[in-house]
Amino acid sequence: MSDIARVNRKEFTAKLKAEEIDYKRLDVLSRFLTPIGKIEPARRTGASRTQQTRIVRAIKRARYLGLLPYTINDTR
Repeated sequence: MSDIARVNRKEFTAKLKAEEIDYKRLDVLSRFLTPIGKIEPARRTGASRTQQTRIVRAIKRARYLGLLPYTINDTR
């Protein structure tokens, strides 16, 4: 991952409001997933502890409802 993408993600997270973190906002939540489908850690996204908790909860809720996949291109 390049430094440019990392900076942009941190800037995006800094501007993220609590109301924008919702399980129905797939465009926002998909930015916090790796290409494989794992949830990005807070040290990589620059999210605070509260933001990261809300992001993880929203992603898990969206996965449970079938809005987001659990894995992407799982080729074992």
